[in-house]
Amino acid sequence: MPTSSSLRIDTVDAGLVVSGVVDAHTAPQLAEALAAVADAERIVLDLGAVDFIDSSGLRVLVDGHQRYASTGATLVLSPVSEAVTRLLELAGLVDHLVVE
Repeated sequence: MPTSSSLRIDTVDAGLVVSGVVDAHTAPQLAEALAAVADAERIVLDLGAVDFIDSSGLRVLVDGHQRYASTGATLVLSPVSEAVTRLLELAGLVDHLVVE
């Protein structure tokens, strides 16, 4: 597990590029950033540079997916890092979220 909680989120078109650590300390930042791009029909969340993600980050992904789906929008996770893939597999969510 990482020793510090560092997260970087960059907005690109109708999506976000996330890098670093998504944990209890940084997950609220990700949730806020996702809410800010809520106007698009397809929101791409690039998690390819996420080094660590815990259940707090997973909760943000699930909540975002549900919120966008309820409005007809799609949250797409692409690409995803090994850490994200591992957590999605452990949680049994690979087939429930849109992962490309």
